[in-house]
Amino acid sequence: MAVSAAFRILRAENIRSAARAAEWLTGRMTASGRPLYPGNVVALGGAISPALEATLRCSRESKLMPVARLRHRTGVYSTRPPTDHNARARLWPEWTLRLTSRHASGRPVAQRAEELLAVACLLAGTTTPIRDAVRLTGTTVSSHNVSTFLATLTRHLDGADVLRAVILLADHLDTNGAPIDYARRRALFTTRPQFIDARAWLELQRRLRSNSSPNPVHAQRWLFHTLTGSPAHHAHPDIAPATPGQRQHYQRFCWRILPAEAELLRHTARRLLDEHGINEPLQWTPQLPDRALYGLQLPGPDPHSISPERLHQAVPGSDFSIAQFARTLKMTTAHVVHLLSEHPVDWSPPRFRRTQHTATRTAQWRQWYERDRLSLQVIADLEETTLATIRLALLKNGTQLRPAGSRPGRPRRK
Repeated sequence: MAVSAAFRILRAENIRSAARAAEWLTGRMTASGRPLYPGNVVALGGAISPALEATLRCSRESKLMPVARLRHRTGVYSTRPPTDHNARARLWPEWTLRLTSRHASGRPVAQRAEELLAVACLLAGTTTPIRDAVRLTGTTVSSHNVSTFLATLTRHLDGADVLRAVILLADHLDTNGAPIDYARRRALFTTRPQFIDARAWLELQRRLRSNSSPNPVHAQRWLFHTLTGSPAHHAHPDIAPATPGQRQHYQRFCWRILPAEAELLRHTARRLLDEHGINEPLQWTPQLPDRALYGLQLPGPDPHSISPERLHQAVPGSDFSIAQFARTLKMTTAHVVHLLSEHPVDWSPPRFRRTQHTATRTAQWRQWYERDRLSLQVIADLEETTLATIRLALLKNGTQLRPAGSRPGRPRRK
């Protein structure tokens, strides 16, 4: 495997050098009025080797439209011409963060960059029309949006490296495949208006928060996005965020989510997949070896450079500014939002943390009280909490308390 990789690198370096040398030839041909497109370089005369064909294609890289650079994979100096392969169907948040060029203010240069990059990834090395690529990725951007985005991308200093990274990611997916069939998931879940029972979600909110939102729609959006990989605004109209304000509120929900809430949502998502007989991981992200990206200057840092432990240690606690937190970690706010969504932090004040602890322990307390016949005071002593906390938690849980003066049980010796 290492020898094969080394051979590919050496071949690419040779084609790169040869392409630079051939620029004068292809440049003179186009200057004379003869059109020269990467796809018709074989028309120069006779049968030519794949390496020479690649050399002539890649010699035109700086003169090509961005879509052609993707289709012919000139950024990686490949000998492989475009094919009709179109199995790639999404781009992952981690890669969106790494490949999205941003203004000095930190805002992305293009709206819906995740969807546009997904289309670009599908176009890499293929003959798929842009309109078909849009349909296959399950997005609603237009062909004009894609072309404009790619043109804007190439005007940035890191644009060429972004295109190279997109091609490398596409090659990796072609070679290794993906364990998740996103097209099947979109077909199953895009038209679904509800994913979780609203009562179950509101009950959890009642236990964990004193100011829970009465509307469980954010939980529905989270499940749609996690299951399909599509942005929440592609969900069923009953749950899709339709206004900028709703999208902003959903984003805040994602990074303010509590660990117990995330656990319930993941359990629900797993159950939905099981109901459809889908034996796939809930989520997955392709990983390229470090050597594949060596020398590339990508717009965004790797989110994995911040470990969950460091993230949790750096959270200020209670309420805080996401922008200030991003500056502390020296990342964009988009990176921090993603990290907090993937690794929920118990950011609550101490009083709420006690409430969450109570919610996770109530089932055990009820078992001790009803099955083992322990008294409220004995349970409070075992948990090192107050009698009032135990009493209130059991009452909220629907436990029928024994009359005062009844003989309680004692802790069982192990």
